[in-house]
Amino acid sequence: MLFIAREMIAGFRHLFPQGRFRWVLVALSFVAAAISVSELLVMKFFSTLVLHEGDIDQQLLVLAVAGFFIFFVVTRVGQFFQRNYRVKALETAFSRAKKERSTKEENREWAMAFELTNVMSYGTQLVAILGFFLILNPLMSLFNLLVILVILQSVGSIFKKQIAVHALLNTPEPGKRVKPHQRHGARIKAAETGSLISGAGMLAILALLLYLSIQGDITPANTLVMFLGARLQNSVINNTSQSLMKYARNNSRVSSHDDE
Repeated sequence: MLFIAREMIAGFRHLFPQGRFRWVLVALSFVAAAISVSELLVMKFFSTLVLHEGDIDQQLLVLAVAGFFIFFVVTRVGQFFQRNYRVKALETAFSRAKKERSTKEENREWAMAFELTNVMSYGTQLVAILGFFLILNPLMSLFNLLVILVILQSVGSIFKKQIAVHALLNTPEPGKRVKPHQRHGARIKAAETGSLISGAGMLAILALLLYLSIQGDITPANTLVMFLGARLQNSVINNTSQSLMKYARNNSRVSSHDDE
């Protein structure tokens, strides 16, 4: 996990050596986290409406349902603008950096930047989900944190190996050519291995959630929200694994000499 953090920080400094757009990109990752929390709030709101529909006044229920749909639309629109504005922010950051680089290096840096900002967004989303779980159930949140640390440590080890593997693939022996299936196959296998580890972690989380629910330590509404939150978290980690392996493939700080 520490290796992921170090590599992302080094990559961020390499791609964006200076300028206010560093902070714009960081802010965009926090917006992504806010959207994730909003999605969990939507889930909480929806589960409460479904489980307590008979206890809510009819007029209030209509207003609550309308509020639910408005809130849902706002989160979707916010996500749309966040992802689209990121392209403009990257373009401005690269143009102001004024670095001389070949077309191949420029393409690599754009690919790295997309995956780097993805990982930043996913990281802040994980923190936001952990905080939401902490509010709902501290014990579940602590167990969830331990599972996430184990998963990220495992994914970090795979990521470290992938950087080394792609460094070798980008500098093959003279007279030898690395075939596309070797390059893409290594990345896909590594990413799916990370997803598999994440899936195992989610099963452990769901097992504890089910136990606490049967014991009556978590309300039905919170159980449903945490179940959906665990699935969202698993999706975030899967996407993180995919982005990290793509980042390793495009890492120009390792493979830029290939263009010399």
